[in-house]
Amino acid sequence: MLRHHVPARVAVAGVIAAVLALTGAVLVARGSRTATVGESVPDSYIKADFPNSDSTGVPAGNDLSPYDGPCTVTADGTVIDAKSVNCPSGLAVQAADVTIRNSSVKGHVRLDPDSPAYDGSWTVTVTDSEIDAGEVQVAALCCGNMTVTRADLHGGVTAAQCEELSDYCLIRDSWLHGQYLPDDQPWHLGGFLSDGTAGPACTGTWCIELVHNTIACDHAVNSVQNGCTGDINFIPNFAPIRKVRVHNNFLRAHSGLAYCTFGGDKVGSPHTGATDLVYQDNVFERGPTKICGAYGAVTSFNPRNAGNAWTGNRYDDGTVVPPS
Repeated sequence: MLRHHVPARVAVAGVIAAVLALTGAVLVARGSRTATVGESVPDSYIKADFPNSDSTGVPAGNDLSPYDGPCTVTADGTVIDAKSVNCPSGLAVQAADVTIRNSSVKGHVRLDPDSPAYDGSWTVTVTDSEIDAGEVQVAALCCGNMTVTRADLHGGVTAAQCEELSDYCLIRDSWLHGQYLPDDQPWHLGGFLSDGTAGPACTGTWCIELVHNTIACDHAVNSVQNGCTGDINFIPNFAPIRKVRVHNNFLRAHSGLAYCTFGGDKVGSPHTGATDLVYQDNVFERGPTKICGAYGAVTSFNPRNAGNAWTGNRYDDGTVVPPS
């Protein structure tokens, strides 16, 4: 069962009333010392090599042939290599050690740990590929047990989504962007979403790792005042957020974006209190609002929770981003 949790999102127009206002910390740790909020960091902290259209998706020179396999993959060890995949209703992964590489996929890709058929073994690796979910109210790539490298993920309401029953999600060197939103629908969009990471299957050091990606929610607010929640959204609707590493990502700015990231706590949720949530050395684009999103760069992150850390995060002009 692929779930899109519409009530979990926060519309731009009503976001202030729906998020947890954080107070307290006025200092941000950076490396081995502490930097006062507002202090500029050296230019050397700013990197210009974040993923884009040139460094993600199918590498140039690959000659793709049509994919003639099933749109529900049930054979362990299936490899989809240098293929043009067209599955309008989605490519479902229901097997272990499935690999998608050097390929273009039209239609969303889903590995759903909530499925009645799930036996705990399903995994998918996506490398040097493009997934274009198109005009659907689901994530382009969902919902866990995934390793993703140099992928171009777009379409749908969220580029990538990892859910509470997943063992792990690792996304690196990838470009998450280009969401879809009808003009008259109350949908809420994002670059990356997790509704919880406390499932019993998450036993490693990290449940989720986002490493060196460009992550954007770049759709304008529509006529019913709905649009982008955030680039990276940790919203504990079904389980607490825990054991997450967000390292060296570029979070794109947009005036229709509420905040660039939601940091794991939520007013009214029984699962609030994110732990072991680490944001390190990420770059937040200032953009037209000068604070990344319409209301700020980050909300709902509590630096006092056990294991939480906010270090080395800065705007693209080098100024330190505070954790609230």
